Amino acid sequence: MTLRSTGQWFWASGAGGGRGLPARRRDRTLVAMVVFASVVGCAVALTAYRALMSDADAYFASHRQITAQVLSIDDRSPAVSRRAGTRAEVAWVDGSGVRHTGTTRLRGDQVEEARVRIWIDAGGRPAPAPPGLAGFIVSPLLMGLFAAGVTCSVMLSAQSGRRMWIARRAMAGWDREWRARTDPER
Repeated sequence: MTLRSTGQWFWASGAGGGRGLPARRRDRTLVAMVVFASVVGCAVALTAYRALMSDADAYFASHRQITAQVLSIDDRSPAVSRRAGTRAEVAWVDGSGVRHTGTTRLRGDQVEEARVRIWIDAGGRPAPAPPGLAGFIVSPLLMGLFAAGVTCSVMLSAQSGRRMWIARRAMAGWDREWRARTDPER
């Protein structure tokens, strides 16, 4: 590496007060990174959506919704019950006429009702409700955005690291050349 090439590197990088590389080249690199990160984000979002849909299909295959009678409501902690749901004991009759009881959480709008719709699993026990439609749409979108952000950040960090490595090599070459010129005995 010669002094001239090191100077040219400083001029091209903009570190030595030069004009730097043309803006068009920098813009293309950034656009390519954003496009690649978007493709990664879309792939992650699609994969997450497919996984959620297969989980939902398995849930609906093994769970069903029934109407149950509310027997008693646990009102010991009203501050927690508004946020997490109120515990209630419910009873229902299955298809063969056998009466079952269980404990479930009721939402705030269900507390005043005597009959509620609950989900039960294949064993006949109360189960939590499946996520709503918003959960199937918002979760994959957020995962895709997160993956795209991480990908773009990693790529920008790698580009910055590459520039630092090139600058160090250029400075080391410049330093070697400077010492060789100032020390005629070498």
